[in-house]
Amino acid sequence: MCRWCEGPAFGLDGFGIERREDATLAGTFWRGSHADAVAGGLAAMLVRLRERILEEAAFAPGPVVVVTLAGQGDEVRCFAGARLVHGAAAPSGLEEFAVAAADYAVASHHRSDGEVLDRYAAMLDWVRTERLARDRSGFQHREEYPLHADFSRPETVRLMVPIRTEG
Repeated sequence: MCRWCEGPAFGLDGFGIERREDATLAGTFWRGSHADAVAGGLAAMLVRLRERILEEAAFAPGPVVVVTLAGQGDEVRCFAGARLVHGAAAPSGLEEFAVAAADYAVASHHRSDGEVLDRYAAMLDWVRTERLARDRSGFQHREEYPLHADFSRPETVRLMVPIRTEG
């Protein structure tokens, strides 16, 4: 059992499959180019969101979640939020985003591992090797950050790609 995510232990390659149940997130949509994201636009928004998460009782303990939606060309579209306590509504000024239960190919990425995109590429290679099918019906990726992460250069981030595990 992984003590960080409470998920299963992984093999030497560090890839595995985990399930996340239905969740309602409260947060903010962000849109920009890949260059905008690299330049810190998304990280700045995550810092502001963290302040709201810390001050509002509506949020359940857990990671900050970033769900990447399909975009055009170099466009990055995502929703960043945190899970709401069951029955709570999004605090004023934040939007709700429902994430259906799903299975994910997962890997932890540590700052010392190099580029995040290279880790995603290795995970997608693992998905193909394991004969799994990527599920692009909802969103492209999901990332989970510890609440107190340095969002501009996180020590650890959970990388997740939705997959189909049934025929």
